Amino acid sequence: MPPTFPASPSSSPSPASPASPFSACLPSRDSVVAALRGAGCVFAEDEAALILAAARTAAELTAMVDRRVTGLPLELVLGWAEFRGLRVAVAPGVFVPRRRTEFLVSEALAHAPDADVVVDLCCGSGAVGAALAAALDRPEVHAADVDPAAVR
Repeated sequence: MPPTFPASPSSSPSPASPASPFSACLPSRDSVVAALRGAGCVFAEDEAALILAAARTAAELTAMVDRRVTGLPLELVLGWAEFRGLRVAVAPGVFVPRRRTEFLVSEALAHAPDADVVVDLCCGSGAVGAALAAALDRPEVHAADVDPAAVR
């Protein structure tokens, strides 16, 4: 069971908000870290900083922490992933780029450093094509995926 947090003096629960360990308070950085650590997030401090920076309201912060504590990948909680210095939008059902995928981009650049055309099949978030486009000199990029969420 996730930890509960004392309410800060300036916050009050909203009668319309769903039950949550955060719904009765405005979580502090320490309480967010504690919730993430309690859920097994190894890099709880780093994740808390990203979530706190992304949340625009207390309700959004509560929802984001709740989703992460239940096991949703951080990238899907945030709606983006960092990939080779780019911020790539991600959504449920779409490939979330990982560090190990950066190897694919490095290999493509090593084998075709002057490519004029990039084809990113099964593109998911489009991270590979976007990273190649950023690294090459204005290539023509074609990306395709069968999932409409990936190519919106």
